Amino acid sequence: MLCIMKQLTYVFVLFLLSCGKDEDTLPLITNELLGKWQLEATKISPGDIVENWTTVMNGPIFEFKANGSYTHNEKACGGIVNGIYSTNESVLTLRYHCGNNAIETNFNMSFAEGRLILSNVGCIEECSYKYRKME
Repeated sequence: MLCIMKQLTYVFVLFLLSCGKDEDTLPLITNELLGKWQLEATKISPGDIVENWTTVMNGPIFEFKANGSYTHNEKACGGIVNGIYSTNESVLTLRYHCGNNAIETNFNMSFAEGRLILSNVGCIEECSYKYRKME
């Protein structure tokens, strides 16, 4: 009986060790970020204080999916960007590849009056982007 218990313990330990994180599986994300968002206005400062938003016509669109992937139709690296994203409290991290280079961009993220506001982390001057949710 002791031998069977030992074998079951080894099998259990091996089972636990084999249950690692699958690197190809993206986390399931459920929050208000999900869906399509179109850029509608910016606040970009060349060095002065910017108080008003500048309207953007036909702005680029982000689509954030529940599996942690996203697309952005503003052409970068010769085409539409497909990547993965993650959120950590109020920071949105976007990752994608451009040729052989892995790119990571971080934004401060907030929601105000049904709008998504992104601003570059580390931006000294005003550099904010306002997106409206699309149906």
